[in-house]
Amino acid sequence: MQKQTKTPVFQNSDGTWGHLTKTVNPLIYTIEYGRHTGFSSREEAEESYKRSLASYQDQLSKLKKERDMPFTFSEYLDYWLNDVCAQGSNGSRTLVQKQWTINLIIQPHLHKDILLGCVTPDYLNKVLESCQAYCCNGGYYAYKLLHSALKHARVNNCLPDIDFQQIRHYPEPPGNPVFYTPKQLRTFLTAASNSNHYLEIQLALFCGLTPGEILGLKYSDFKQQEQIITIQRICSLNDSGKNCQLKKLEGTKQNRSLKIPFFLFPELSTRRKENRKLLARYPSATEYKSYLCLGPIAKIKSTVTLGAALKTITTETGLPRLNMRDLRYMFARFLLEQNFSLETVSGILGHTKQTTTLAFCNRIPCTDPEVGAVVAGSLDPVLGAGKKEGKNL
Repeated sequence: MQKQTKTPVFQNSDGTWGHLTKTVNPLIYTIEYGRHTGFSSREEAEESYKRSLASYQDQLSKLKKERDMPFTFSEYLDYWLNDVCAQGSNGSRTLVQKQWTINLIIQPHLHKDILLGCVTPDYLNKVLESCQAYCCNGGYYAYKLLHSALKHARVNNCLPDIDFQQIRHYPEPPGNPVFYTPKQLRTFLTAASNSNHYLEIQLALFCGLTPGEILGLKYSDFKQQEQIITIQRICSLNDSGKNCQLKKLEGTKQNRSLKIPFFLFPELSTRRKENRKLLARYPSATEYKSYLCLGPIAKIKSTVTLGAALKTITTETGLPRLNMRDLRYMFARFLLEQNFSLETVSGILGHTKQTTTLAFCNRIPCTDPEVGAVVAGSLDPVLGAGKKEGKNL
Protein backbone atom coordinates (compact mmCIF):
# COMPACT_ATOMS: atom_id res chain seq x y z
CA MET A 1 0.00 0.00 0.00
CA GLN A 2 1.23 3.45 -0.84
CA LYS A 3 1.82 5.52 2.29
CA GLN A 4 1.47 9.26 2.50
CA THR A 5 4.93 10.75 2.15
CA LYS A 6 6.00 14.37 2.06
CA THR A 7 8.77 13.67 -0.46
CA PRO A 8 9.21 10.86 -3.01
CA VAL A 9 12.89 10.56 -1.98
CA PHE A 10 13.65 8.95 1.40
CA GLN A 11 16.46 7.48 3.49
CA ASN A 12 16.35 3.89 4.72
CA SER A 13 17.23 2.76 8.22
CA ASP A 14 20.55 1.33 6.92
CA GLY A 15 21.61 4.76 5.63
CA THR A 16 20.98 4.09 1.94
CA TRP A 17 18.59 6.20 -0.12
CA GLY A 18 15.59 5.38 -2.26
CA HIS A 19 12.60 6.88 -4.03
CA LEU A 20 9.00 6.05 -4.80
CA THR A 21 8.12 4.82 -8.28
CA LYS A 22 5.08 4.71 -10.52
CA THR A 23 5.02 2.15 -13.30
CA VAL A 24 2.45 1.82 -16.07
CA ASN A 25 1.06 -1.65 -16.70
CA PRO A 26 -0.39 -1.35 -20.23
CA LEU A 27 -2.04 -4.78 -20.09
CA ILE A 28 -4.51 -3.86 -17.33
CA TYR A 29 -4.31 -0.06 -17.69
CA THR A 30 -3.08 0.54 -14.15
CA ILE A 31 -0.36 2.55 -12.45
CA GLU A 32 1.45 0.44 -9.90
CA TYR A 33 3.34 1.94 -6.97
CA GLY A 34 6.72 0.77 -5.82
CA ARG A 35 10.14 1.73 -4.46
CA HIS A 36 13.65 1.82 -5.87
CA THR A 37 16.31 1.66 -3.16
CA GLY A 38 20.02 1.09 -2.68
CA PHE A 39 21.39 4.52 -3.60
CA SER A 40 24.43 5.78 -1.73
CA SER A 41 23.36 9.43 -1.59
CA ARG A 42 20.30 11.64 -1.72
CA GLU A 43 21.52 13.28 -4.92
CA GLU A 44 21.81 9.91 -6.63
CA ALA A 45 18.27 8.95 -5.51
CA GLU A 46 16.88 12.30 -6.71
CA GLU A 47 18.46 11.91 -10.15
CA SER A 48 17.03 8.40 -10.44
CA TYR A 49 13.63 9.69 -9.36
CA LYS A 50 13.65 12.37 -12.06
CA ARG A 51 14.45 9.78 -14.73
CA SER A 52 11.80 7.43 -13.36
CA LEU A 53 9.19 10.18 -13.31
CA ALA A 54 9.94 11.25 -16.89
CA SER A 55 9.66 7.63 -18.07
CA TYR A 56 6.38 7.18 -16.19
CA GLN A 57 4.85 10.36 -17.61
CA ASP A 58 5.82 9.31 -21.14
CA GLN A 59 4.30 5.83 -20.67
CA LEU A 60 1.14 7.27 -19.13
CA SER A 61 0.73 9.81 -21.93
CA LYS A 62 0.93 7.02 -24.52
CA LEU A 63 -1.58 4.89 -22.60
CA LYS A 64 -4.07 7.76 -22.28
CA LYS A 65 -3.79 8.50 -25.99
CA GLU A 66 -4.20 4.84 -26.90
CA ARG A 67 -7.32 4.45 -24.75
CA ASP A 68 -8.61 8.00 -25.37
CA MET A 69 -8.92 8.68 -21.63
CA PRO A 70 -7.60 11.98 -20.23
CA PHE A 71 -7.58 10.97 -16.55
CA THR A 72 -6.49 8.29 -14.17
CA PHE A 73 -8.77 7.71 -11.18
CA SER A 74 -6.43 9.70 -8.93
CA GLU A 75 -6.07 12.54 -11.42
CA TYR A 76 -9.82 12.78 -11.86
CA LEU A 77 -10.35 13.30 -8.14
CA ASP A 78 -7.91 16.23 -8.23
CA TYR A 79 -9.60 17.64 -11.35
CA TRP A 80 -13.07 17.24 -9.82
CA LEU A 81 -11.99 19.03 -6.63
CA ASN A 82 -10.05 21.90 -8.18
CA ASP A 83 -12.03 22.55 -11.37
CA VAL A 84 -15.56 21.29 -10.75
CA CYS A 85 -16.11 21.79 -7.01
CA ALA A 86 -14.25 25.09 -6.85
CA GLN A 87 -16.69 26.63 -9.34
CA GLY A 88 -19.84 25.44 -7.60
CA SER A 89 -18.69 25.68 -3.98
CA ASN A 90 -20.65 27.74 -1.45
CA GLY A 91 -17.60 28.31 0.72
CA SER A 92 -13.91 27.51 1.15
CA ARG A 93 -14.69 25.23 4.10
CA THR A 94 -16.55 22.87 1.79
CA LEU A 95 -13.49 22.56 -0.40
CA VAL A 96 -11.17 22.13 2.59
CA GLN A 97 -13.15 19.17 3.92
CA LYS A 98 -13.26 17.54 0.49
CA GLN A 99 -9.56 18.20 0.05
CA TRP A 100 -8.79 16.54 3.39
CA THR A 101 -10.87 13.51 2.42
CA ILE A 102 -9.09 13.15 -0.94
CA ASN A 103 -5.54 13.96 0.17
CA LEU A 104 -5.52 12.31 3.58
CA ILE A 105 -8.02 9.46 3.35
CA ILE A 106 -8.35 8.35 -0.28
CA GLN A 107 -5.13 9.17 -2.17
CA PRO A 108 -2.60 7.74 0.33
CA HIS A 109 -4.56 4.49 0.48
CA LEU A 110 -4.78 3.59 -3.17
CA HIS A 111 -3.12 0.23 -3.76
CA LYS A 112 -2.71 1.30 -7.38
CA ASP A 113 -4.05 3.93 -9.74
CA ILE A 114 -6.05 3.09 -12.86
CA LEU A 115 -7.40 4.82 -15.95
CA LEU A 116 -10.74 6.32 -15.03
CA GLY A 117 -12.59 4.49 -17.78
CA CYS A 118 -11.30 1.16 -16.45
CA VAL A 119 -12.56 1.60 -12.88
CA THR A 120 -14.53 -1.39 -11.58
CA PRO A 121 -16.65 -2.01 -8.45
CA ASP A 122 -13.95 -4.37 -7.19
CA TYR A 123 -11.33 -1.63 -7.47
CA LEU A 124 -13.53 0.87 -5.64
CA ASN A 125 -14.37 -1.63 -2.89
CA LYS A 126 -10.66 -2.19 -2.21
CA VAL A 127 -10.14 1.58 -2.01
CA LEU A 128 -13.03 1.99 0.43
CA GLU A 129 -11.85 -0.93 2.54
CA SER A 130 -8.43 0.72 2.93
CA CYS A 131 -10.04 4.05 3.83
CA GLN A 132 -12.21 2.42 6.48
CA ALA A 133 -9.15 0.76 8.01
CA TYR A 134 -7.32 4.10 8.13
CA CYS A 135 -9.62 6.05 10.43
CA CYS A 136 -12.99 5.91 12.17
CA ASN A 137 -15.74 6.04 9.52
CA GLY A 138 -13.11 6.64 6.80
CA GLY A 139 -15.10 4.32 4.51
CA TYR A 140 -18.20 6.49 4.86
CA TYR A 141 -16.39 9.76 4.18
CA ALA A 142 -14.64 8.29 1.15
CA TYR A 143 -17.88 6.67 -0.06
CA LYS A 144 -19.78 9.96 0.25
CA LEU A 145 -17.16 11.89 -1.71
CA LEU A 146 -16.68 9.22 -4.38
CA HIS A 147 -20.44 9.05 -4.88
CA SER A 148 -20.45 12.73 -5.90
CA ALA A 149 -17.23 12.59 -7.94
CA LEU A 150 -18.14 9.44 -9.88
CA LYS A 151 -21.66 10.70 -10.50
CA HIS A 152 -20.12 13.73 -12.21
CA ALA A 153 -17.80 11.46 -14.20
CA ARG A 154 -20.72 9.30 -15.27
CA VAL A 155 -22.81 12.27 -16.42
CA ASN A 156 -19.84 13.54 -18.46
CA ASN A 157 -19.23 10.13 -20.08
CA CYS A 158 -15.86 9.65 -18.38
CA LEU A 159 -16.94 6.48 -16.60
CA PRO A 160 -18.21 3.20 -18.07
CA ASP A 161 -21.63 1.77 -17.34
CA ILE A 162 -20.71 -0.10 -14.15
CA ASP A 163 -23.09 -1.59 -11.60
CA PHE A 164 -22.93 0.80 -8.65
CA GLN A 165 -25.01 -1.66 -6.61
CA GLN A 166 -21.88 -3.80 -6.35
CA ILE A 167 -20.02 -1.03 -4.53
CA ARG A 168 -20.14 -1.59 -0.79
CA HIS A 169 -22.22 1.02 1.02
CA TYR A 170 -20.80 2.56 4.19
CA PRO A 171 -23.64 4.00 6.30
CA GLU A 172 -23.60 7.42 7.88
CA PRO A 173 -22.28 7.42 11.47
CA PRO A 174 -25.09 7.63 14.05
CA GLY A 175 -25.65 10.55 16.39
CA ASN A 176 -24.84 13.57 14.25
CA PRO A 177 -23.99 16.69 16.29
CA VAL A 178 -26.48 19.53 16.74
CA PHE A 179 -25.67 22.90 15.19
CA TYR A 180 -27.57 26.09 15.93
CA THR A 181 -28.30 28.87 13.48
CA PRO A 182 -26.91 32.31 14.46
CA LYS A 183 -30.34 33.33 15.80
CA GLN A 184 -30.68 30.14 17.83
CA LEU A 185 -27.18 30.52 19.20
CA ARG A 186 -27.83 34.06 20.39
CA THR A 187 -31.05 32.93 22.08
CA PHE A 188 -29.16 30.07 23.72
CA LEU A 189 -26.33 32.28 25.00
CA THR A 190 -28.69 34.90 26.39
CA ALA A 191 -30.53 32.22 28.38
CA ALA A 192 -27.26 30.52 29.40
CA SER A 193 -25.91 33.78 30.82
CA ASN A 194 -28.43 33.41 33.67
CA SER A 195 -27.27 29.86 34.46
CA ASN A 196 -24.91 28.76 37.22
CA HIS A 197 -23.04 26.83 34.53
CA TYR A 198 -22.45 29.70 32.13
CA LEU A 199 -18.65 29.56 32.45
CA GLU A 200 -18.56 25.85 31.60
CA ILE A 201 -20.77 26.49 28.56
CA GLN A 202 -18.48 29.31 27.40
CA LEU A 203 -15.37 27.15 27.79
CA ALA A 204 -16.90 24.49 25.55
CA LEU A 205 -18.29 26.86 22.91
CA PHE A 206 -15.52 29.47 22.75
CA CYS A 207 -12.47 27.32 23.62
CA GLY A 208 -13.51 23.90 22.36
CA LEU A 209 -12.75 22.10 25.64
CA THR A 210 -14.21 18.70 26.51
CA PRO A 211 -16.35 18.36 29.67
CA GLY A 212 -13.55 16.44 31.39
CA GLU A 213 -11.03 19.17 30.58
CA ILE A 214 -13.39 21.87 31.85
CA LEU A 215 -14.14 20.09 35.11
CA GLY A 216 -10.42 19.57 35.73
CA LEU A 217 -9.54 23.28 35.51
CA LYS A 218 -7.96 25.25 38.35
CA TYR A 219 -7.79 29.03 38.69
CA SER A 220 -4.01 28.77 38.26
CA ASP A 221 -4.51 27.39 34.73
CA PHE A 222 -5.63 30.85 33.56
CA LYS A 223 -3.14 33.62 32.74
CA GLN A 224 -5.05 36.87 32.28
CA GLN A 225 -2.15 39.02 31.12
CA GLU A 226 -1.21 36.55 28.38
CA GLN A 227 -4.91 35.71 27.79
CA ILE A 228 -4.04 32.00 27.89
CA ILE A 229 -5.47 28.86 29.42
CA THR A 230 -3.40 25.70 29.92
CA ILE A 231 -5.09 22.29 29.94
CA GLN A 232 -3.16 20.19 32.46
CA ARG A 233 -5.60 17.59 33.76
CA ILE A 234 -8.87 15.86 33.00
CA CYS A 235 -11.64 14.93 35.39
CA SER A 236 -13.65 11.74 35.05
CA LEU A 237 -16.52 10.62 37.28
CA ASN A 238 -17.24 7.23 38.74
CA ASP A 239 -20.58 5.42 38.41
CA SER A 240 -22.16 7.23 41.34
CA GLY A 241 -21.23 10.66 39.99
CA LYS A 242 -20.28 11.82 43.49
CA ASN A 243 -16.51 11.43 43.32
CA CYS A 244 -14.05 12.24 40.57
CA GLN A 245 -10.72 11.02 39.33
CA LEU A 246 -8.20 13.59 38.14
CA LYS A 247 -5.69 12.54 35.50
CA LYS A 248 -2.62 14.62 34.67
CA LEU A 249 -2.08 15.31 30.98
CA GLU A 250 1.60 16.20 31.10
CA GLY A 251 3.46 14.85 28.09
CA THR A 252 0.33 14.35 25.99
CA LYS A 253 -1.14 16.40 23.12
CA GLN A 254 -4.11 17.18 25.35
CA ASN A 255 -1.71 19.13 27.58
CA ARG A 256 -1.84 22.37 25.61
CA SER A 257 -2.06 26.14 26.00
CA LEU A 258 -4.74 28.11 24.14
CA LYS A 259 -5.37 31.77 23.49
CA ILE A 260 -8.84 32.52 24.84
CA PRO A 261 -11.30 35.45 24.57
CA PHE A 262 -10.83 38.16 27.17
CA PHE A 263 -14.48 38.17 28.29
CA LEU A 264 -13.88 34.85 30.06
CA PHE A 265 -11.77 36.50 32.76
CA PRO A 266 -14.54 38.66 34.30
CA GLU A 267 -16.70 35.53 34.30
CA LEU A 268 -13.85 33.66 36.00
CA SER A 269 -13.64 36.37 38.66
CA THR A 270 -17.39 36.09 39.28
CA ARG A 271 -17.06 32.31 39.64
CA ARG A 272 -14.24 32.68 42.15
CA LYS A 273 -16.43 34.95 44.34
CA GLU A 274 -19.33 32.49 44.12
CA ASN A 275 -17.09 29.58 45.09
CA ARG A 276 -15.70 31.48 48.09
CA LYS A 277 -19.25 31.90 49.41
CA LEU A 278 -19.88 28.22 48.76
CA LEU A 279 -16.73 27.14 50.59
CA ALA A 280 -17.66 29.39 53.52
CA ARG A 281 -20.82 27.30 53.92
CA TYR A 282 -18.77 24.10 53.84
CA PRO A 283 -15.56 24.98 55.75
CA SER A 284 -14.43 21.33 55.83
CA ALA A 285 -14.69 20.96 52.03
CA THR A 286 -11.19 22.13 51.12
CA GLU A 287 -10.15 19.28 48.80
CA TYR A 288 -11.24 21.08 45.61
CA LYS A 289 -10.99 24.72 46.68
CA SER A 290 -8.53 25.52 43.87
CA TYR A 291 -10.89 24.17 41.20
CA LEU A 292 -13.39 26.44 39.47
CA CYS A 293 -16.24 24.02 38.62
CA LEU A 294 -17.74 23.42 42.06
CA GLY A 295 -21.25 22.15 42.66
CA PRO A 296 -23.69 22.94 45.49
CA ILE A 297 -21.76 20.94 48.11
CA ALA A 298 -18.32 22.30 47.14
CA LYS A 299 -17.30 19.24 45.11
CA ILE A 300 -16.43 19.20 41.41
CA LYS A 301 -19.52 19.11 39.24
CA SER A 302 -20.43 16.10 37.12
CA THR A 303 -21.06 15.82 33.40
CA VAL A 304 -24.60 14.81 34.32
CA THR A 305 -25.05 18.18 36.02
CA LEU A 306 -23.85 20.02 32.92
CA GLY A 307 -26.13 17.95 30.72
CA ALA A 308 -29.11 18.71 32.96
CA ALA A 309 -28.33 22.43 32.77
CA LEU A 310 -28.32 22.33 28.97
CA LYS A 311 -31.60 20.42 28.98
CA THR A 312 -33.20 23.10 31.16
CA ILE A 313 -31.93 25.94 28.97
CA THR A 314 -33.04 24.36 25.69
CA THR A 315 -36.41 23.35 27.10
CA GLU A 316 -37.16 26.84 28.40
CA THR A 317 -36.10 28.48 25.12
CA GLY A 318 -37.71 25.91 22.83
CA LEU A 319 -34.37 25.15 21.14
CA PRO A 320 -33.21 21.75 19.86
CA ARG A 321 -31.62 19.65 22.58
CA LEU A 322 -27.83 19.58 22.65
CA ASN A 323 -24.98 18.45 24.85
CA MET A 324 -21.54 19.79 25.78
CA ARG A 325 -19.93 17.91 22.90
CA ASP A 326 -22.21 19.74 20.45
CA LEU A 327 -20.78 23.04 21.71
CA ARG A 328 -17.29 21.73 20.98
CA TYR A 329 -18.41 20.85 17.45
CA MET A 330 -19.68 24.41 16.97
CA PHE A 331 -16.27 25.73 18.01
CA ALA A 332 -14.55 23.38 15.56
CA ARG A 333 -16.91 24.61 12.85
CA PHE A 334 -15.73 28.15 13.52
CA LEU A 335 -12.10 27.02 13.12
CA LEU A 336 -12.93 25.49 9.73
CA GLU A 337 -14.75 28.62 8.61
CA GLN A 338 -11.60 30.61 9.44
CA ASN A 339 -9.54 28.25 7.21
CA PHE A 340 -7.32 26.84 9.94
CA SER A 341 -5.19 23.90 8.80
CA LEU A 342 -5.89 20.34 9.88
CA GLU A 343 -2.75 20.35 12.02
CA THR A 344 -3.82 23.54 13.78
CA VAL A 345 -7.37 22.33 14.40
CA SER A 346 -6.02 19.05 15.74
CA GLY A 347 -3.68 20.89 18.13
CA ILE A 348 -6.37 23.27 19.39
CA LEU A 349 -8.84 20.45 20.04
CA GLY A 350 -6.14 18.36 21.75
CA HIS A 351 -6.54 15.32 19.53
CA THR A 352 -3.76 12.76 19.86
CA LYS A 353 -4.13 11.73 16.20
CA GLN A 354 -4.99 13.70 13.08
CA THR A 355 -7.24 10.82 12.02
CA THR A 356 -9.43 11.72 15.01
CA THR A 357 -9.61 15.31 13.75
CA LEU A 358 -10.50 14.10 10.26
CA ALA A 359 -13.38 12.02 11.59
CA PHE A 360 -14.44 14.85 13.93
CA CYS A 361 -14.48 17.56 11.25
CA ASN A 362 -16.13 15.37 8.63
CA ARG A 363 -19.23 15.27 10.82
CA ILE A 364 -19.58 19.05 10.50
CA PRO A 365 -22.00 19.93 7.68
CA CYS A 366 -20.87 22.24 4.90
CA THR A 367 -23.98 24.42 4.88
CA ASP A 368 -24.92 27.82 6.31
CA PRO A 369 -21.43 29.42 6.31
CA GLU A 370 -22.67 32.27 8.55
CA VAL A 371 -23.19 30.08 11.63
CA GLY A 372 -19.66 30.75 12.85
CA ALA A 373 -20.26 34.51 12.84
CA VAL A 374 -21.61 34.40 16.37
CA VAL A 375 -18.45 32.73 17.60
CA ALA A 376 -16.09 34.45 15.20
CA GLY A 377 -17.06 38.07 15.83
CA SER A 378 -15.88 39.99 18.86
CA LEU A 379 -16.38 36.77 20.85
CA ASP A 380 -18.69 38.67 23.16
CA PRO A 381 -21.31 35.94 23.64
CA VAL A 382 -24.36 38.19 24.08
CA LEU A 383 -23.86 41.88 23.39
CA GLY A 384 -21.52 41.50 20.43
CA ALA A 385 -22.85 38.29 19.01
CA GLY A 386 -23.67 39.75 15.63
CA LYS A 387 -20.46 41.67 15.07
CA LYS A 388 -17.54 40.61 12.94
CA GLU A 389 -14.39 42.16 14.36
CA GLY A 390 -11.66 39.60 13.79
CA LYS A 391 -10.85 36.03 14.73
CA ASN A 392 -8.64 36.18 17.80
CA LEU A 393 -8.46 32.84 19.55
